[in-house]
Amino acid sequence: MRHGLLVVAGIAAIAAFHWTDSRAFAEDKGEIVYFLPSSTNPYIGQMERGAKAKAAESGYAVKFLENNFNQAEQNAQVQQQLASGEKVAGYVWYPFDNAAGVGAMRALSRTGVPVVVTNQLPLKGTEKFFTAYAGASDDLSGKTAGEMLLAACAHSATKCDAGAIIRFPAGVSAGDDRVTGFENAIKGKLTVISVTPADGFLEDSGYKVASQIIPAEKSKITWVYTENDSMAGATAQAARENGLIPGKNIFIIGGTCHGDSSHVVNGDLIGTAIQSGYFEGWLAVQTLVKYIKTDVVLPGSVSLPADPNTPPSDSGSPHKYNFLPNPPVGNSQAAYDQAKLWGRPAKELCNF
Repeated sequence: MRHGLLVVAGIAAIAAFHWTDSRAFAEDKGEIVYFLPSSTNPYIGQMERGAKAKAAESGYAVKFLENNFNQAEQNAQVQQQLASGEKVAGYVWYPFDNAAGVGAMRALSRTGVPVVVTNQLPLKGTEKFFTAYAGASDDLSGKTAGEMLLAACAHSATKCDAGAIIRFPAGVSAGDDRVTGFENAIKGKLTVISVTPADGFLEDSGYKVASQIIPAEKSKITWVYTENDSMAGATAQAARENGLIPGKNIFIIGGTCHGDSSHVVNGDLIGTAIQSGYFEGWLAVQTLVKYIKTDVVLPGSVSLPADPNTPPSDSGSPHKYNFLPNPPVGNSQAAYDQAKLWGRPAKELCNF
């Protein structure tokens, strides 16, 4: 029994040593401070996982300062962080309300520490307040969704004409960009009845809007675009409650995989696309670290390849704008099971 206790103690000591050693390694190059909304949203939870993984791999610690989807709260967090006098290696900035967060982003940039913006494309005219952007192309997301809808319509024997957009909350500029990309893709081919902001990003928010729009426009609505799959799945439920069958007399597209994949593989949605929260957090940290290493930002933008197996290299300098890929995925179990991005399967990147 004594030998057993010694073995356990020895294992504990080894484990403690390795924990201390890996923590010291992670903090060896400094700390990254990451401002973002609450990880109660599962996409953001995945973003934190990806950022942590890439930071640890690169030799940095990362601290997350979450806000409750409130830009005033986030702006206050910036002031508190700056007042602390804490030395940091860099900042990652994910604003909830892009326009209302410009002043806080400017304050971060004035420290001389690099600032990488993620998730929402920075507003025009703010280029000098950030080092680089690394994240989703919301215009591409909307474009991909629009193209998938047109393809579904082309193969349908039923009418496909007028429809509605349920977008992200007002003030979230990613929602504006997705609407633009989507409307440009369907221009001259489909009619948009309405564009309505939800009060959030998840199922309840999508259902609230869909359960109002669908019965009001039931006689003419043939499709709904919701900007992510969580709201799209709830829209499919609202459609059925109003006598419409998703995939038959109404087409629903979220276009960004988010949570439960069952609505994709059972045909409720016409398809999806892989925008990975994990890789968005991962890419933001990689971009920051590449800049720290080289002190160079290449002009222009790069759209990273949708390679199923290999992530982008850690070598070289980042561009001013570094965009995630947005590969489409068909609405069958086989298509979903086969889809991969940068070495990880869709079922891992999209289900959380």
